[in-house]
Amino acid sequence: MAKILLVDDDATVLDLVRETLEGCGYTIETATNSQEALARVKDGGYAMIIVDLLLPDMNGFILSQEIKRLNPGLADRILFISGILFGQSTVEHLGSIGAGFLSKPFQIDSLIEAVDKIANRRSAS
Repeated sequence: MAKILLVDDDATVLDLVRETLEGCGYTIETATNSQEALARVKDGGYAMIIVDLLLPDMNGFILSQEIKRLNPGLADRILFISGILFGQSTVEHLGSIGAGFLSKPFQIDSLIEAVDKIANRRSAS
């Protein structure tokens, strides 16, 4: 099954998402800050990345740009998550620069559906 990188500084979110997705057969690696995430992305092999928008050392938008620079194949395989409430236009923008957006707290079914859709996407090449 696909390997996913989960980037969030909240241990509760890391545990919940990791346990949920591992239960669905995914391999989950975690990072608690952007520098750790970027080091992992350099090693490659991820089907997708789940990124919290509010990290202690870099916001998720900037992190996603760095991820895309390091690995262009992940450009449409980034799922943003955040506890901040955004307006519809911002949510649409997030979807246009990544693969989607989920507001915390999100429904487990919504997480699984989004991950299944993104992680199992076939590349065009």
